[in-house]
Amino acid sequence: MPVTDSAQPWPVAVFAHNEARNIIACLDSLQAATSHPFECYVLANACTDRTEMLVREYSVSHPNVHLVSIKVSDKANAWNVFVHEVAPHGATYYFFIDGDVRATPSALDAMAQALHPQANGVSALPKSGRSVNAFQRDMLKDNGVAGNLYGLRGSFVERIRDQAIKMPIGTIGEDALIGAMLKWDLRGDTRWDNNKVVVAREAGFEFDSISPWLPREWKKYFRRRVRYSVRGYQNKMFGRAIQPGGFVSLPQHVKDLYPHYPELLTVTWRGLDTLFDWLAVQEIKAE
Repeated sequence: MPVTDSAQPWPVAVFAHNEARNIIACLDSLQAATSHPFECYVLANACTDRTEMLVREYSVSHPNVHLVSIKVSDKANAWNVFVHEVAPHGATYYFFIDGDVRATPSALDAMAQALHPQANGVSALPKSGRSVNAFQRDMLKDNGVAGNLYGLRGSFVERIRDQAIKMPIGTIGEDALIGAMLKWDLRGDTRWDNNKVVVAREAGFEFDSISPWLPREWKKYFRRRVRYSVRGYQNKMFGRAIQPGGFVSLPQHVKDLYPHYPELLTVTWRGLDTLFDWLAVQEIKAE
């Protein structure tokens, strides 16, 4: 296992799928998020807009920004590419951020400082959104992970590599799976430990909310709600597969889990969410 070097630049993964409207603001925010040297890898997965062109232009004046062009349109696959193929070995910390959010000033520094020796990873707090207070409260209560901006200890990343653990392609909202990796310490036979994650109160991320009241946003909002429900079913299946098989037992694609847990594809009354759960089950069954 490589020895980490505190002087080595921190690798930062930026996930981007058609983020031409947001990517420059995200990259600018990272320049102000740390005083430590860092190398930023924009994982442009199957972009069909101007995202890649904008990143190339930006990298001319910011040589620590690198474009990684990926043909597959999938965040989980991009995560695998970064961890197992792109990110250099030996870094003390590895950071992950969505291309449609902005890190608050000094966020990465605050996350690195907050990551105590017993923890495997660290998460930033949301600083915007309609439900920001509830979001923050839940994260602080359970030491939750927000997939929008989080960090992993370098030695933890090396263990992921050593065990060839990959995130199943098609995983929606990888934050729950990342949280499970951290709190189960990459094992399937250990107790869930919230202390393996720390939430950095001084670190944050901001984003522009989707409004369900604007007609132009309705399609995006509707699709997001269905995906939230699909994610809920996926998470239940991940829990079954991981305990006690461990993370090495996860399949290459999440759809390979679906036939093994048909009893989990039930719909119960949850108010308006019931509709989205039903649509999610139909989508899963069609895979």
